[in-house]
Amino acid sequence: MLDRALKFADARPEDAPKLAALGRDTFVETFGALYDPADLKQFLEETHDVSVWDRELEEPGMEVRFASSSGKFVAYCKIGEMKLPFEYGDAPVLELRQLYVRESSQGVGVGRILLNWAIDRARERGAEDFYLGVWESNDRAISVYESRGFEKVGGYKFRVGNTLDDEVIMRLSLR
Repeated sequence: MLDRALKFADARPEDAPKLAALGRDTFVETFGALYDPADLKQFLEETHDVSVWDRELEEPGMEVRFASSSGKFVAYCKIGEMKLPFEYGDAPVLELRQLYVRESSQGVGVGRILLNWAIDRARERGAEDFYLGVWESNDRAISVYESRGFEKVGGYKFRVGNTLDDEVIMRLSLR
């Protein structure tokens, strides 16, 4: 049960272990059944190991905001420099790298609050466009992003171990 007293904070280096655990847990909750266990294990080690989070939290331009309830991390949002394989020209852009919410915390607005934060930060940082990648079959997430004005502009392959998933690239114009 989610405590209604959600707290939001900017991540600090000492939050890396909790963010790594939250990233692993939410990815497995949402997508774990889709992958061979070896592929899933490899992906989690490459993306949600504490050492990876340590590096990312020190990366210039990376910002992470998280939500907690009763001291437990329940969601986070990560924005940073554009890394998606998409030609965007010379305009200043940023990327929504991840927005993960525990299943037990979905439906109460925490994802919406974090997405609003991300969009506001992208504007404050001078981005003209804000990009994200999302699995093409994640209809719920795509619907949320479209409701906020994101549009599909491309696609790419996203690697989970030896599995290549089809991802959609979406863009929100901030001009």
